Amino acid sequence: ISLIVLLGSAFSNRISPLSSTYIPYLGLFFPFVLAFNILLLFFWVIFRKWLQALTFILVIIVCWGSIRTYFPINPKTKEIPENCIKILTYNVMRFEHLKKHTKDSPNPIIQYVIDQDPDIVCFQEFGMSLSNKKLLMENDIAKALHKMPYYHIEKLDFPHETQMFGLAVFSKFPILSVKPLPIESKYNGSCVFELNIHGKKLTLINNHLESNKISADERSDYYNLTKELDTHKLEAFTHMMFQRLTPAYKLRAIQADMISEVIQNTKNNYTIVCGDFNDTPISYARYKIKGNLKDAFTESGSGMGITFNRHRFFFRIDYILHSDNIKAYNCTVGNLKNSDHYPVWTYLEFLE
Repeated sequence: ISLIVLLGSAFSNRISPLSSTYIPYLGLFFPFVLAFNILLLFFWVIFRKWLQALTFILVIIVCWGSIRTYFPINPKTKEIPENCIKILTYNVMRFEHLKKHTKDSPNPIIQYVIDQDPDIVCFQEFGMSLSNKKLLMENDIAKALHKMPYYHIEKLDFPHETQMFGLAVFSKFPILSVKPLPIESKYNGSCVFELNIHGKKLTLINNHLESNKISADERSDYYNLTKELDTHKLEAFTHMMFQRLTPAYKLRAIQADMISEVIQNTKNNYTIVCGDFNDTPISYARYKIKGNLKDAFTESGSGMGITFNRHRFFFRIDYILHSDNIKAYNCTVGNLKNSDHYPVWTYLEFLE
């Protein structure tokens, strides 16, 4: 039973949440299922049950692709090729509630981006004030990120008259075209950009897929459960999570199908897909969007690469994917905690 659950968890991302309500949850718990099976493997070895141990080893080998996706181990590249570009993706949570950026009192998120000196930045939950000069405004951001003079801000249907909420791309390279995808959501969206990278046309897709809409109180309840388990509270919390996650899984599946089709139909030779997918490495959304692309963190990062940093939700949900004619180096998850997401950046080399 344990091995069957492990196999189901490792390959659950092949099945759309539109076809099955429960299968996506197997992928969500993949690291726990894997850990339990490794403990059983040690059990069989300790008691010298070699047939059982061999069976477990064989199944773990079959699941190795999923294991490497979740827990890659890659050596650091000491010398990055000179022709690489540096790209950063970051869900900035409205820049710590639109904190003003000044020389004397810098916005920590904007300052982090400046210090990293990327060539391209993909922002999710990008926010700015439209009228209040005491808060962060467009000219503040543009001035601070002046090394990336080409930018586009895509507004989402966030219901606020004096503030803007959406996606943005800032770039050192010219942005040739912009096309938002028809995702119906007030808080989430995707946008397709075409960039000119030293004469090479690049399709860049910045994404913020459907959120799970777990409230601050519900996240706090989860955090408290991780500290002190209460079976009655756990049952109620599990029921609530099921009500939140199931519709979100289905909406992300629709969005992933749409983005996958755009990737397949792109006429440019180079493709990069960035953003907050709100889903784990073993999920239909990531699997469908990735398709034939490569995951920069899987190819050049190490560890779990946890990108969400609040309430003990220890998951990697932010990604940089790229076509196979691009090579990634040293994909890194930053450690700045001024947003509920960590920034993710990598160096990319165009091979052809």
